[in-house]
Amino acid sequence: MIRLALHRYRGQMSEVARKLGIGRSTLYRKMKDFGLEEEATG
Repeated sequence: MIRLALHRYRGQMSEVARKLGIGRSTLYRKMKDFGLEEEATG
């Protein structure tokens, strides 16, 4: 779901977190846990 939201909202982290119903800090932590940091930047 995070991967899909990142692509759909073009890396707009506030919007991604809002649509997923989580805070930005939680989003960043989950992205790190799942190894998705590169997808947000590229």
